[in-house]
Amino acid sequence: MHLLISGIPASGKSTFCRWLEEKKGFLHLDVEKPGVLDRYGLATAWSALFDTNRAATHFIEALDKFKRPVAIDWGFAPECLNTVRKLFDSGVMLWWFAADWAVARRKFIERGGKGPVEGFDIQIRKFEAALPEINALFGSHKEYALPSTGIYPSPDKLWKSMLDTLVEPSRRRLGAPIPRPTPDLNQDPKR
Repeated sequence: MHLLISGIPASGKSTFCRWLEEKKGFLHLDVEKPGVLDRYGLATAWSALFDTNRAATHFIEALDKFKRPVAIDWGFAPECLNTVRKLFDSGVMLWWFAADWAVARRKFIERGGKGPVEGFDIQIRKFEAALPEINALFGSHKEYALPSTGIYPSPDKLWKSMLDTLVEPSRRRLGAPIPRPTPDLNQDPKR
């Protein structure tokens, strides 16, 4: 099973994806980092995703060749929602990392984010306009990854929260334990 980890800039997507690679055996595919797609032989398949007449099948087949789950790290622009939908329709599990926007802006500036802070502000306005569509597409797969305290939750905590939202088949595909029903202690065991 492959994951798309997306969301607000500076919400901790890349940190979480690196953790998935180190601790859970995923391949971390930071599609915005120069040279990453070429290094893994995925540049052509990735580019084909943006062709409006093509499904994501070729890209998913290319990911499957790695014989391990892939965490796609992509802070997509809202105008790419159709591409995200293609990934979802092809079986990629989508996760949105939400954040307190003011705190994320501050973190973006502190870390010397990709481009000027004006770019961050434009991206946030675009996300705000696209939130109804984003919410519909990502459903309950949202993690509040950067709260107003400015303290990121640990990757372990995020992972547990993500797994807790999943139903049994998805939990099995991610190698998570299946919760056992809790016995009703109020019920007479002789019956």
